[in-house]
Amino acid sequence: MKKFIKRVLTLLLVLVVSLSGVIFYLGYREYRDVTESVSIQERVLEVTQKDDYASLEMIPQIFMDAVVSVEDERYWKRNSTLDFEALLRATYHNIRNLSLVEGGSTIPQQVSKNLYFNHSASFTRKVSEYFITRDLLKIYSKEVILELYVNMIYYGAGAYSVQSAALNYFNMNVWELNDGELVMLAGLPQAPSVYDLNVNYDLAKQRQSHVLDRMVKTGVLTEFEAEVIYDMEVRHEEAND
Repeated sequence: MKKFIKRVLTLLLVLVVSLSGVIFYLGYREYRDVTESVSIQERVLEVTQKDDYASLEMIPQIFMDAVVSVEDERYWKRNSTLDFEALLRATYHNIRNLSLVEGGSTIPQQVSKNLYFNHSASFTRKVSEYFITRDLLKIYSKEVILELYVNMIYYGAGAYSVQSAALNYFNMNVWELNDGELVMLAGLPQAPSVYDLNVNYDLAKQRQSHVLDRMVKTGVLTEFEAEVIYDMEVRHEEAND
């Protein structure tokens, strides 16, 4: 009986290793195909040339701090391509649900995905994204990658950049917004349709509170500063006049 169990376990191990090898090969091949067709630098140039692209100099620092606090709090400290803590957590959830329901993606990984792929998820695609992210981190600074991120993610209401979101929701440029409005914008990409300011303002306000809590936890704000920002007027109705 012990020999039988050992053989079964050995067979399962071989199958897992073989399947992992196939996934790795297919993911690496996809990465090579897409980057040889259009280089990362060309993709990035396409993004930065859009009319609604906002450079770091145009975006208030509190918005960037809010984004990092709520989306990828280890962003500045992490030196590896992957966030292994987030990856282990995502793997646990995926095994529990028997599907790829969580990806453990970092900000650079999300930039890589948005540069080349749609939002479909697969293990092969994750391998592709890993290699693109690896190259992205070699070519660009974290400041540039963060700038790309806030100019590529979806904020709802048809806005795919922070500048478009500022205009759509507030009828103002991003550098004209107050701290409360900026923190609120930072929370929208997690569920843009749910937190749409013009439809579900109360939920967006709850999300703003969560972002502020994260900023306090990561040391960006004091509790008093967070309370002051939470109480600021959010002038979203002006965009509907």
